[in-house]
Amino acid sequence: MRKLIAKTIIGKEYMHSRTHAYFADKDADKICAALNKARYKLKDSECWHVYDYDFTQEWYVEQSVSLSRTGKVKLSYV
Repeated sequence: MRKLIAKTIIGKEYMHSRTHAYFADKDADKICAALNKARYKLKDSECWHVYDYDFTQEWYVEQSVSLSRTGKVKLSYV
C-alpha cells in the first residue's frame, strides 16, 4: 500500500512539508527510520513521519523513495 513520508515539526505531525514529501510503496517505516537516523535534511525540531496515502498528495509530490537491497535509500521521480 502506498504511503507518504514527509518532513514535519515534532509535536505538529498533523501538518507536513509539501516540499520535502515522498511516496513509498513498501518499507515506509524502515525508510522513515533510516531518514531520521541519518538526520536527512532535518533541523533540530523536525523529523520524518509516515502518513496514509491520499489522492490529493499527487498534486505536489514529485518523487518516490525506496530502500535498496543493500539498505540505501534511493529517490526517483514519479
